[in-house]
Amino acid sequence: MIRGIILSLFSITFLLWIEQSVEVTYIWKTAAKVTLFLLVPLLLFRKTGFPFLRLVQTDRKSMLIAIGSGVAIMGIIFAAFIILQPFIDIAALLVDLASAGITTTTFPFIALYILFGNSMLEEFYFRGLLPNLVGKSRIRFILPSFLFAIYHISIFLPWFSSALLILAVTGLWVGGVIFQLANEKSGTILPSWTIHMCADIGVLLIGVYIMYFY
Repeated sequence: MIRGIILSLFSITFLLWIEQSVEVTYIWKTAAKVTLFLLVPLLLFRKTGFPFLRLVQTDRKSMLIAIGSGVAIMGIIFAAFIILQPFIDIAALLVDLASAGITTTTFPFIALYILFGNSMLEEFYFRGLLPNLVGKSRIRFILPSFLFAIYHISIFLPWFSSALLILAVTGLWVGGVIFQLANEKSGTILPSWTIHMCADIGVLLIGVYIMYFY
């Protein structure tokens, strides 16, 4: 447990540093994330067997709840964007995306990675590995979800005001707890991964609007 928490704090701090302090393109940020969220844990914790990856064990009821929850979260994301759009610095967002190499040409490919690859990485790390290391303690709902929210600060920092940043991080923390609860019965990450992909679809559709129609 202690080793997992130390790894998490180091990984998240390092990735936040890359996001905010180093001028690198999205592909290098992705390489760092794959290394810290997947390759290093696979080496360090391979003896655990990663039981949360046994996706075929996921029960039908958990998946139905996950799909319904995912669609609901997608709707919340759309509604939040419509309401909060006047307070979002979209010009700064576009500049930040361009500096990371995300353009109208590269966006479709990056969107596919975000939808399938990035969501799987985050679910493996925050909803699979960390809760598995923590064990049955209730902290498995709180700590991994909190770290999940803190990690995303680097994404929102250039675009949101302080108030919106706090709102976004709080929403991600609560969302992380919901994701973890979705996995409880099956013991796999497939339900939360499904919800995560639905949320990403909502975000990416907003991205399409911003990139091509704003």
